[in-house]
This record gives sequence, C-alpha cells and structure tokens, in this order.
Amino acid sequence: MTAPSSKSFAAHIKEADWAKGLRPHFLYRDLGMKNATHGRVMAHVIKADQSCDGPGGYHSHKLEFQMNYLLNGWARIDLEDAGEIRVEAGDAWYQAPGIKHELLEFSDDFEVIEITIPGDFPTFEEKR
Repeated sequence: MTAPSSKSFAAHIKEADWAKGLRPHFLYRDLGMKNATHGRVMAHVIKADQSCDGPGGYHSHKLEFQMNYLLNGWARIDLEDAGEIRVEAGDAWYQAPGIKHELLEFSDDFEVIEITIPGDFPTFEEKR
C-alpha cells in the first residue's frame, strides 16, 4: 500500500482547538493525524472536562488498533479480556480490536493521548 502524500507539520498547543466529542465529560483535541493520513490514523488528546460521576458506559469499537498513553491523572478501566486495571500518568494500554471496555473512574486531571487505526470508526454500546 502506498502511503498517502501529505506535508509534515506540528500541532502547537497554543493553537489547540478543544471540542466536545463521543463522551460528554471529556474535551477532545485533534492532533491532525487523520487529515495528514487521509483517515488512516487518528491521534487526539482527551481530557476531563468535569468530575467523574460514575462509569462511562460499556462499549466497543470496530477498528484495527487502539492504544492510549496517560499524560496526567489516573483511571480505572475494565477490559473484557484483561479485567479491571488502574493506570497512572506515564502508563500506556492497548485495547484489542473489538474488545468491550468501560472507563469506570478517572481523576479530575485525567488527560490521555489516544491513537487509532482507522481514523473514523463506529462505537457500539454493549450490555454487561
């Protein structure tokens, strides 16, 4: 497969555009990878916009790759195939394609980088 043609760039924090997204308690900052790769890869920063008021909803995504790197704070996550894990700033986790998962709890300063392949993918609410 030939890589899409694009120009190198930097995503500067002073030009950051934070927006509401999939989950209402978070703000999302697109890092420009989806546009640069013509939708093949998505990278964004997700940060808490309000205090955690309980589990975020058991769900799955149809995608090929999903990983997260926690920049600030901590979280408790339930992964269908790994059980409950607690992560802190500096930790990373991989979610296997299609795995059911849920963010159970997070700190007020929660901030994570998420990378997915592809850049757009459907999300499915799941039953426990």
